[in-house]
This record gives sequence, C-alpha cells and structure tokens, in this order.
Amino acid sequence: MKILQILFCILSCLCVAAAVFVGVFCGWEWFALVAAFAIVFAGAMFLIKRKRTPPRRTTDFMNSPEENERISRENNDE
Repeated sequence: MKILQILFCILSCLCVAAAVFVGVFCGWEWFALVAAFAIVFAGAMFLIKRKRTPPRRTTDFMNSPEENERISRENNDE
C-alpha cells in the first residue's frame, strides 16, 4: 500500500507540473483535463493513506518493563 501511495503522489506532482506547460501551450481546456488528473491522483493518494493500518506495537528493550507488559497484554487481547 505504501508503494501505491508514493506512486500516486509522484503521478499527482507530475500532472501538476505538466498542467502548467500544457496550459501555456495548448489552452485552458487541456489544462483543465491535466489538472483533473492531478486531483484524481491526489485523491487516490489520500484514500490509500487513510486505509493503511498502523503497525502493531511490539515490546522493546528501550521501553520500561511496565510499558512492555502493557503492550504484551494489548497484543494478547487481539
């Protein structure tokens, strides 16, 4: 999912950059078309970002013993 998010971000940025040149050389109709694609790719990027689930917390030697115990209990409850 992270790869799709990065891909849609790059495509959105490329469409925005291309929209400037297309608008200058081809007219506002083509500019609107390329800008619409940029909006679609940006929307897809944000939708994928919302669907990503947070990673499961694991115990760590940097945590206090109490915090590790709480994380272990949370993971066992699932």
